[in-house]
Amino acid sequence: MENELINAQETNELKPSTDTLLVLNIHTNQVEMVKGIDKDGNLQKVPPQEKKDNEQLISVDKHGDIFSNFFSNFYRQLKNPTHFKFFKVSEYDAVNTAKDLQKYVDQASPEEKEKLKDYEVLPQHNNNPKNQNTMDNNTDNQEYRFQPEQIDWKTMEKFGLNQEKLEKMNAMDSLLRGFKTNTLIPITINLGTAVSKMDVRLSLQTGDTGQVAVHLHGIRKEPSLNNKFLGHQFTDEDKKNLKETGNMGRVVDLVNPKTDEIIPSVISRDRLTNELVAYRAEYGVHENS
Repeated sequence: MENELINAQETNELKPSTDTLLVLNIHTNQVEMVKGIDKDGNLQKVPPQEKKDNEQLISVDKHGDIFSNFFSNFYRQLKNPTHFKFFKVSEYDAVNTAKDLQKYVDQASPEEKEKLKDYEVLPQHNNNPKNQNTMDNNTDNQEYRFQPEQIDWKTMEKFGLNQEKLEKMNAMDSLLRGFKTNTLIPITINLGTAVSKMDVRLSLQTGDTGQVAVHLHGIRKEPSLNNKFLGHQFTDEDKKNLKETGNMGRVVDLVNPKTDEIIPSVISRDRLTNELVAYRAEYGVHENS
């Protein structure tokens, strides 16, 4: 099963983007980006102007059922949830969207602020009929794209990993949802005559045979911007944007290597590994924009 372990740095795939959450504190009118919830139920957040390149935001699949369950669970754990209004946005442009929302809030009249209710996300128990993002009831197993028993644990053990370790590192949840791990995971590769240790992000992908493959996303010194990426040749401005902001800042046509389909896409840089990732442009736009 070791052939099911794939180094993702050698694969170029168009992936759907994930969503993240913006939060508006109704008492301070401050718009921030959500990182998570601490053990006491306090919201962990960061102002858009203070976000660092390696700082991870909360990340969730765009799929309706998965987001419904995630947000309902998130809301129940939160201390003083009524102090906040939440908005679901594409992860790749969360910083700019947060800044734009802050400008709107700063200048909006009370009547204009009321219009934000049409875009607010609410837990499934809220019955506001106008809200298009109100959640429906879903079963817990709809949260996950994969199950723990689908993972080849014998191969994982060769890298010094097991389910207990990944759970302690809070890595299992993102893996089972189909995302990269939110943090770098230390692994050990033992080749018999040589032992190599490295930090990687992990993700799970379904292979051509239907088996679940573990992808390793190793750290690169810098992204490969001098070569074509899925048919796109980077301009000087593209390179500058990717290095400074992590996003190219425009939509380009990329070629799917498996189907030769031309797909309008957004290219981003993984801030932890410097890996280039392409997202379909249709997923990079806020659903309500």
